[in-house]
Amino acid sequence: MNRREFLHRSTALASTGLLAGCAHPLVKASLPVNALPFYDRVPPLAPIRADLDRLFKITVCLRPFRAQGPRIEAERIGDKLVVHNYGHGGSGWSLSWGSGTLALNLALAGRDPSQTDIAVIGSGALGLTSAILAQRAGARSVTIYARDRISDARSFRATGSWTPDSRIALTNAAPPAFAAQWEQMARISWRQYQAFLGLAGNPVEFNDRYALSDPEPAQAEQQQRANNPLEFAFYRDRIADLNPRSTDLPPGSHPFPTKWARRSSELMFNITDYAHQLVQDFQLAGGKLVTREFHSPSEFAELPQPVILHSTGYAARALFSDRSITPVRGQIGWLIPQPEVNYGLYFEGLNVLSRRDGIVIQPSPKGDATGWNDDNEQPDRAEAEAGVRQLQSLYARMKS
Repeated sequence: MNRREFLHRSTALASTGLLAGCAHPLVKASLPVNALPFYDRVPPLAPIRADLDRLFKITVCLRPFRAQGPRIEAERIGDKLVVHNYGHGGSGWSLSWGSGTLALNLALAGRDPSQTDIAVIGSGALGLTSAILAQRAGARSVTIYARDRISDARSFRATGSWTPDSRIALTNAAPPAFAAQWEQMARISWRQYQAFLGLAGNPVEFNDRYALSDPEPAQAEQQQRANNPLEFAFYRDRIADLNPRSTDLPPGSHPFPTKWARRSSELMFNITDYAHQLVQDFQLAGGKLVTREFHSPSEFAELPQPVILHSTGYAARALFSDRSITPVRGQIGWLIPQPEVNYGLYFEGLNVLSRRDGIVIQPSPKGDATGWNDDNEQPDRAEAEAGVRQLQSLYARMKS
């Protein structure tokens, strides 16, 4: 999320811990009786242990961005019907069910699902959901072919927030019909995610996010846009009825040391548990996972299935020589998980998100343009430590 999002919809991509009460010596927050309704007051927020020695891993993900939006279209390769479904930028998990539904509709057009064997290429977010959707549609058999299992796929290294229009397209490149198609994908996905709420392991859940700013939000947005020549498309207003509205927090009603604070409730994915839940569902329904790497589209002809759903994400750039895909590098530093920390934070380009498998620290100094056209997948320890130190500096401002 960047400053523009802070102003328009405050969907902060992170979480941290700062105490909203008097139980911790770090800060004592004054809560005026009439600042917020009793039922809506900021609860005590457990602090994160933002120590460098708790940084236990660093991961890098290349988001597959296409200026015109994802490629969801069919073509013939030999005697195979191949339906492409890739190029979702930072919205792969968020749009996976809706995008997979559109791709499957193309694949099954004019076919009897019960007489159709389907191959899925790729085991990431789009591949897994597409395979499950094909099973639910009644396909005779579904087989996933992939070089990596989900724990090694790039999708597994994603942040884990509901961000359906994150780096999804450029305003001046997306076709006129894309906004409506995006809305359809987002609404389908949103409905599907409700079925995962409350399951053991909390694969999908809601938590509160706090967007913080020292300058006035409109000023911050103007500066952010001046520093960023890329005009990413934002469509969140089209689904404003889905998410609860954000709330501006009056001074004294929260513990944060910034002049501006806004709270929203957002959907998040605990990807470790959620991804393994998808794999389990797929296998229990009779799906097969086959380890195989493809070096050329011509190799698709060797598969026994007549219908192929191609969902290799960034790997499609090399496999299909598709230079419409631009890599957007995203690095995450991981602090040891703290179950008591259950909310998110965005502050001066820093995203902090508390997941069940760790606390995500993600500096984004250029907003959505951070990592643009950078295909380096090597972890940068200095970058990760800088994010932790930035979090530490926020704590330092909160000392009495």
